[in-house]
Order: sequence, then structure tokens, then C-alpha cells
Amino acid sequence: MSMWLKLAKIDVELLESIRVNPGLIGTIFDSGQAPAGFHRGADVSGCDYRILSAVAEARTEAEHETAQWRKCYPWLAAATGENGQNDVEGYEFGYGPAFVLDPGQVTAVAQGLMGEGWGFGAARRNAAEGAHEGFEDLGPFYAAAAREGKAIVGGVS
Repeated sequence: MSMWLKLAKIDVELLESIRVNPGLIGTIFDSGQAPAGFHRGADVSGCDYRILSAVAEARTEAEHETAQWRKCYPWLAAATGENGQNDVEGYEFGYGPAFVLDPGQVTAVAQGLMGEGWGFGAARRNAAEGAHEGFEDLGPFYAAAAREGKAIVGGVS
């Protein structure tokens, strides 16, 4: 069984359209026609959610003697949609609702991830597609979105 965290950097205009029509989220992540202003190769990140969760749990156990990573690392929880505060009603990924973060929230999450020590090592990029991949790229992906003034939409499928 696979669980894949999918994230996309989107313009504020697309964010507003998604809030009105959550079905647009599917057009971002499928292989069909991308919405205007969205560049699938440069604006998408993904990682195996089960690996991310296992690493977060192990780190939490080592540093905090608990397996409750969502409580110990609230910025990681926000970055992965695990805190439930930014869920999008009307669109479900395979393992729960989609979530969106506006540009201000993206900036806060990027700074929070840095503070928690998540994913600011050497970012790997898929040379063929230019896409971020792997949980190590989570921090750099959020930092890039913050620099670009973009929102983020994502979920676990």
C-alpha cells in the first residue's frame, strides 16, 4: 500500500478559484491540462508519506520520548495537512481531505519547518521533470513557495 504526499505551489488567483470550486484540485495533480499559470514540473512536490511519518515518529521518540510527532512538530503537521486546520471541504484525496495554505501561512510554515529542523539539507530535484521529491525537500519546497509568494495545495493519496 502506498501513501503519497502531494503538494503544489499555486498562484493566489488559483487558490481563490479552488475555494469556490474544489474540483479544480484534481486538474493540478492529474496528467491532463494544467490550470492557467500552473507549471506542473516546477510547482509540484511529492514524497512517500509513510516514510515521512516513520522518520517523524522515530525522531519524536528519540528527542521527546513519545510517538506523537504531530504534537511535537506542529509545523511539520501543518506542512503535511495533518493539523486539519486548512482542510478543503468538497475534495478528498485517498487518505483524507485536501488542504490549502495561503502565502502568509506558507511563509510561516517554511520558517517553522526550519525551526523544527525539517528538510533543509541538500534538496534533490528530479532532473527530468524539475520536480521536488522526497521528504528532505519539504523545507526547500515551502521556502521556494514563500519566496515566490505562492499558496500551497496538497493532500495524501
